[in-house]
Amino acid sequence: MPRTQAGVAIYRIHGPVLFGSADKLDVVREELDGLPPVVIVRLRNMTAIDGTGLHALENLADLLHSSGREIILCGMREQPARLMDRAEFHRNVGEENIVGSVDEAVARAAVLLKGCCS
Repeated sequence: MPRTQAGVAIYRIHGPVLFGSADKLDVVREELDGLPPVVIVRLRNMTAIDGTGLHALENLADLLHSSGREIILCGMREQPARLMDRAEFHRNVGEENIVGSVDEAVARAAVLLKGCCS
């Protein structure tokens, strides 16, 4: 179960998200119907990502967007950040929705909630 606050669910990804382990993101998909308007994915403990993992993250972002939700990514380590930058991943989630810390993600979520739910 993710840590939550009003209108926000926070998930943590631990370890690498590579070919063979990209199913780590399935927990978010499985809970889609009960998710609030904003989903924060903490990547501080995601040690590495490859093309398969990046594709899985893209699919998750697309799924959340198609369900009317926003996704915010926070706390990426160097290797995942470099790969996502090269792949222009910000086009999938919006550059403003990729932040450095969970505190920044929560602040960004507040902005998004104010815009969608006020």
